[in-house]
Amino acid sequence: MPGPGEPRRSGAAFDRSVVLSQLLFGAALITAVFTLLLFSPEALTRPVASAGIALGFATTGAAFVVPWHRLPRAWVMAIPILDILVVGALRFAETEAGLGLLWLFPTIWLANFFGLTGAVIAVVFSSVLLWISELASGDGFSTTRLPAVLLLPVALTFIATSTVLSSRRAGAQRVLLRTQARQLERTLRNAKRQEQRLAEVLNAVEFGVIRLGRDGGGGTMNAAYARLYGLDVADPGAAREGVAFAADRSTPLGLAELPFNRAAAGEEFDDVVTWVPDGASGLRAVSVTARRLYDEDGEPDGAVVVARDVTAELTAVRARDDLVASVSHELRTPMTSVLGYIDLSLEVDGVPEPVRRNLGVMQRNGERVLELIGSILQAARRAESPEPLTIAEVELNTVLADAVEAIRVRAEERDIEVRVTTSEPAVLRGDAFRLRQVVDNLLSNAVKYNRQGGEVALGATADDETVWLVVRDSGIGIGDDELPKIFDRFFRSSAVRRGTEHGSGLGLGITRELVERHGGTIDIDSEAGQGTTVIVTLPVRGPEDA
Repeated sequence: MPGPGEPRRSGAAFDRSVVLSQLLFGAALITAVFTLLLFSPEALTRPVASAGIALGFATTGAAFVVPWHRLPRAWVMAIPILDILVVGALRFAETEAGLGLLWLFPTIWLANFFGLTGAVIAVVFSSVLLWISELASGDGFSTTRLPAVLLLPVALTFIATSTVLSSRRAGAQRVLLRTQARQLERTLRNAKRQEQRLAEVLNAVEFGVIRLGRDGGGGTMNAAYARLYGLDVADPGAAREGVAFAADRSTPLGLAELPFNRAAAGEEFDDVVTWVPDGASGLRAVSVTARRLYDEDGEPDGAVVVARDVTAELTAVRARDDLVASVSHELRTPMTSVLGYIDLSLEVDGVPEPVRRNLGVMQRNGERVLELIGSILQAARRAESPEPLTIAEVELNTVLADAVEAIRVRAEERDIEVRVTTSEPAVLRGDAFRLRQVVDNLLSNAVKYNRQGGEVALGATADDETVWLVVRDSGIGIGDDELPKIFDRFFRSSAVRRGTEHGSGLGLGITRELVERHGGTIDIDSEAGQGTTVIVTLPVRGPEDA
């Protein structure tokens, strides 16, 4: 039953609580009647005992049939009070049987349901009936019975007090639990609303998103991801299976190589391109990025995988490369012919000096155009089918010395000092020709975009695992807003476009590609007007697929 100050429960629960409390007293009453029948049957023949037993059973019956939740709360007090009268009647009939202990049941009931008021009523009423029954027995308060007569009210007082305190604690706990339950329900509703909003947002975007659980299983998938891979949006786990091909469109990927399974295994990656069936006997290119997620304690909490259909982009890039390669190839033949005729003209005796100077200018610019065309064709061929690396042991400082010697004439024309700052061995496994190309590109940029009388310092150092190549110049530098684009193909900074030096914008892109094919990284630190520092990091063991 609810404690004092608590809201009343529902009707059925309230009536059930009344019935259970009275059933406990009824069971105790039946036990007492059988005890008297065995040990003091003459007590049951007394009218007061019969009346008490009849009242007890009548009260118990009333507890079953009366709809107590429809009556005022105070009416329920009548049942335990009548129970106290029942115990008093039995004690009038037999004072020696210790039937006064039955007052414990209505006392606990009153104290539990009505608090301090019920406890006082129970203790006072029971004590009064106890003393009246003692006086009515004719023995008076003898010294042998005095402790029992005094101890029973004291025991009832302690039990009533304990019940009141316990009831209050239980009531407070129930109120707290109800409050927490309501808060939990609100939190759950908010979480469901947020999850629904997240699902709506994810389904509104054009790229595919799937959220992996802590165990690597698919948790949440949006409709775009399901469309990309031909899956059922309600079955994210199906993403573990499927057919996909590598970036070359022909090499099938094993299950462990699928981007979803790589992410489920804890791997992080950016823009991994795979080709998957498009459902119409063709293939579509999908670029996949995976990131791990962490909880508030920094522990792994699954991952998120983002997939985009990049078929149109790759097709456009390929068409651009084809166009550039075709145009460059068509330009190369006539430009070679033009340069040939310029050479023949310069060899003719008697050419006036002004004409010879003009032919020299034409020759230098023609050679520059031919060099640009060659760079463009090389980049196009590399994008289409990069040549395999020839791996062997390479002494990087030897490569540096050869590159410096090759560029020295161009540097001296502008009074630029080029020096190698390291001399200790820096040996690694790699393609010597391609590494020379990396150094040549970096050194060429450092000289080309330097100031008159500037300097270039380069060096290589190594430990057991890593080789570092550093190229530092005092040139025009690169602004912070343009630095992220420096590796983009055909990109040329504003300072370069305003200057007199020309280029294709392909050198750094080619350089990064070669470095990454060796398993390394390239970083550029630059400031406009303050020079540039390029740091290339390469593994000593060489590329992993070598």
